[in-house]
Amino acid sequence: MTENNTSCSMKLKIFSAGLGVILGCIAFFVFTFQFGNYHAGLWALLSCALASIVLHQHLLYKNLQLQEWHTESSLTALRNLGLLTGLASTVASVYYIYTAVSEHQPTYPIKDSYLLGGVWAFMTWKWSIGTIYYSHKYKTILAREYSLF
Repeated sequence: MTENNTSCSMKLKIFSAGLGVILGCIAFFVFTFQFGNYHAGLWALLSCALASIVLHQHLLYKNLQLQEWHTESSLTALRNLGLLTGLASTVASVYYIYTAVSEHQPTYPIKDSYLLGGVWAFMTWKWSIGTIYYSHKYKTILAREYSLF
C-alpha cells in the first residue's frame, strides 16, 4: 500500500529535504568563501545536490508526476549514484575524523579543520542513503503502478 501523497509524513519529508538543500547551500558558501575550508565546503555542496535529488523525487511523487519525469532506468541510475556517493562519503568521513583525532587537530582555526570536513562528509552519506532508499522505493512504485502488464 502506497502512502498518501498529501499525508503529514510526505510534508515532513519535503520539509526535511528542503532544509537539507538550504543548509547545504549555506554551508558551501560559508565554509568555502568565508572560512576557506574547501573540504567542508565541497562536501556540503555534494550534500546539497543529493538533498535536492531527494526533494525533487518527493515533489514529483506528491504531484503525481513521477512517471512523467522518470523511468525505472533513471531511478536505478540515481540509486547507483547514491551508492557511489555513499561509498565515497563513508571513506572520507572515516579519513577526516581519523586524521583529526590522530593528529590531535583542534576545530579552530576553521580553515584547517578536518573535523568539519568529516561532519559534512557524514551529512553527504546521510543524503546518499536517502537517495538510495527513495530512488529504490519510487522505482518499485513506478514498476507496480505504471507497468503495462
